[in-house]
Amino acid sequence: MSNHFNELQAAEVFLKVLATNSFVEAAKALGENPSSVSRSMAQLESHLGERLLTRTTRSIRITEAGQIYQHYAQTMLDSRAQARESLQTLRGGSPKGTLRVSMPVIVGEQMMAKYLPEFHRLYPDLDLQIDLSNRNISIVEEGIDIAIRVGALPDSSLRALRVAGIHRKVYASPEYLEKSGTPLSPEELLNHRCIAFSQRQNVMDWQFWPADQGGKDAKPWSLSVKSWLTCSSPLMVLHAIQMGLGVGRSAEWMCRDLVAQGKLVEILTPWVCDPPGSGGMPVYLVYPPGPAGQIPLKTRVMTAFLKQFISKEFD
Repeated sequence: MSNHFNELQAAEVFLKVLATNSFVEAAKALGENPSSVSRSMAQLESHLGERLLTRTTRSIRITEAGQIYQHYAQTMLDSRAQARESLQTLRGGSPKGTLRVSMPVIVGEQMMAKYLPEFHRLYPDLDLQIDLSNRNISIVEEGIDIAIRVGALPDSSLRALRVAGIHRKVYASPEYLEKSGTPLSPEELLNHRCIAFSQRQNVMDWQFWPADQGGKDAKPWSLSVKSWLTCSSPLMVLHAIQMGLGVGRSAEWMCRDLVAQGKLVEILTPWVCDPPGSGGMPVYLVYPPGPAGQIPLKTRVMTAFLKQFISKEFD
């Protein structure tokens, strides 16, 4: 084994190969050439005495030993980052570097944008790269430090912190209701034009619970609505409802001001669209895999900032 072997650097190469599923892409991300990446992996496996990856011409698969080592490799890198940031904090420094954040388009455009001046004032040495997408990109493969996710999370090794809940309600414009009448029960929606947000599972299956039944065992009223318009943009869904094109479900925080201004009307108020006791559709802050106590300083300050403005906007 060469005296120049650095396990920490090799562990970083190993994790990047896993994240990109490619020696070539890992090399690009690390600013090295593929042969250097292959050499680092060979040295690491020789050092450990175990094969970590099985490589074919078409794919890379992690071995059982690789799965075990992956956890410790991530812990080593997190510990290094935390040590550097702890020393920086001891010197009285503020977080520095680049922080990559992912969030839904509407959250970024309607919420985060107006808080950017305050964040920059607090942390002038921290550069932000914000990815706005309505699809849940892989935060590991994309190198995301922290992401906002809405709705149930799939089982994964990602760390998550619930920070809020979004309450959905049913709305229509005054013009639509004057022309088509006001539905008084969920079943009457079958006689109305409906508009649906297509990023949710079972977009045509709407469920309702009696608002006066607070127990978690309350049974929902389920029906399949006839939606003439489905859209992956919650803002376009809201605009379509506001223009009188139909009845639709939307987040309360998006409609609050429009209702107060008389531009929208909340209907079916004896029912709620989320299970009683659930607190609404969950909003999470999601982080890459790693020990819960080893979150970098730059991510911790963003966590505190996001929690503050999310609770202010959603509550």
